[in-house]
Amino acid sequence: MKLIEIIRMMIYKLVFYYQKFQVMILSIFVVGIADYFILYEIFVAASSLLLVELGPVIIIVLSVIIIRGSIRFYKKTKENKHLLIF
Repeated sequence: MKLIEIIRMMIYKLVFYYQKFQVMILSIFVVGIADYFILYEIFVAASSLLLVELGPVIIIVLSVIIIRGSIRFYKKTKENKHLLIF
């Protein structure tokens, strides 16, 4: 009986961590790629040639800042477990 309960709990934990992984992948890649192309189109449409060349660099810097902020937010929410989203 104990073995069945342990296997059941392992399955639930695997599903839980798989869902966490899925949310992280979707939020980083899908939303990140969409934001990248939207911001790049804005830079292309409303800027001079110099800013178009600097657009990808600015987007990369902004994405690094956003990722660092989300990591810090995640660390702070670990302390306050009622605020934990992931």
